[in-house]
Amino acid sequence: MTLPELWTVTHTRLDLYHDIATGQARRSFRNAQAAMITGFVLLIVFVAVALQASTTAGSVVAGGLGAVSAALSGFVARTFVKSQETAAAHLRAYFDQPLEFSRYLAAERLIADSALTEEQRAEALTALVQAMVTPPAAPIGPGQGLGTPGQADQG
Repeated sequence: MTLPELWTVTHTRLDLYHDIATGQARRSFRNAQAAMITGFVLLIVFVAVALQASTTAGSVVAGGLGAVSAALSGFVARTFVKSQETAAAHLRAYFDQPLEFSRYLAAERLIADSALTEEQRAEALTALVQAMVTPPAAPIGPGQGLGTPGQADQG
């Protein structure tokens, strides 16, 4: 492939990835809101039923069902929020990629414009290529400390 064709194919793929990630984030956020609203409405309905119940047992059952439905709704909503957070992390990676690429281009230009020997230039290019193919370290997320990866902060 020539460079213009490769450029076009790469940008087409990046645009498709962007569309998928933004669509996932949008759907997850909308579904999380729907789950939260449904849980709140069910809680209100069951509280109203509990207040209107003619027996204590009926009130307890309705109140228990309200609490369970609210908890289940909260769990479902949290699942969708986590999905939205993952999609947002993918979008951050998508938008960080041009900055990372510009750093590699700047390093390549510095190497090309410097007065290095062929051996030094080969070493620098080797280090640059190794940096490019090494996957970036995962960012530290909420609840992760500086100690063991994935271990929650203790303090």
